[in-house]
Amino acid sequence: MTSANPLSSSKRIIGLAGLARSGKDTVARMLLEHDRVAAYALADPLKEGCQVLFGLSDDQAWGDDGKESNIALWGRSPRQFFQRVGTEWMRGHDPDHWLMRAERELNAPARAGDVDSSRLQDPDAVFRLGAEAIFGLSCRQAWNLEAGDSEDAFWRMTPNEMFELLRRFALDDYPDFIQRRMERAVTPPTRRARIAPHTDFLVLKDIRFENEASYIRRRGGLVWHIRRSTQRIDDHSSEHGIAIAPGDTVIDNNGTLDQLAGRVGEAWRRVEGSDPMRGLTPGT
Repeated sequence: MTSANPLSSSKRIIGLAGLARSGKDTVARMLLEHDRVAAYALADPLKEGCQVLFGLSDDQAWGDDGKESNIALWGRSPRQFFQRVGTEWMRGHDPDHWLMRAERELNAPARAGDVDSSRLQDPDAVFRLGAEAIFGLSCRQAWNLEAGDSEDAFWRMTPNEMFELLRRFALDDYPDFIQRRMERAVTPPTRRARIAPHTDFLVLKDIRFENEASYIRRRGGLVWHIRRSTQRIDDHSSEHGIAIAPGDTVIDNNGTLDQLAGRVGEAWRRVEGSDPMRGLTPGT
């Protein structure tokens, strides 16, 4: 199941591509200093989902150092969970899933109210919380029993089908998942992905796959490659990088922060002055 037009919005998109620790987050922060710019990481709902599915702490889910440390309970590091769930689970289910999740965030359903804490003791609570993050469900869709069998028109799945999908993936990886998960408290994720309204530019901070870059280019967006002479952290497919295409921009990040800021500023000025459907010259 693939959406016909992920990321269909009036916002112009700048996708940041680069290996881990190449400086994508730093470049995104620099771009956010400009008016009319919002930022979104395709990995934000992934991290929220992993946080609730596997009981990750804030440092493990969101910190730079905590995500590299092996978790004895699971035999994986948070980064390995992000790769596993993001790629083998969800991209295996639909290669466009995370693009669709970004589109969902642009047109998110109301999430009025929070789940009653007593519901967090339900046997399937982690899968409901996980689906709420990974699919962008409303609180009602995730927790109202009557809503469980109502198809979500965007995903063409019912919430119950989403819960079952995550349950199947979890049990395939860990047949004793339920028993292991009981060793950690079940709580909602502490950070929610949001795209600020009334902005003209949307920065996607973590473009990792060719299909993601292709969609951005096809809808008139731009792909910026952040290049830094740093050792690749691992050989997972999400860290293979994106090929440079005509119209892309390459930003070198092998100097000082001031030098990087200058290169980002120059590229940004060209974006502001360019036709909405025309890319930038490679090698900026």
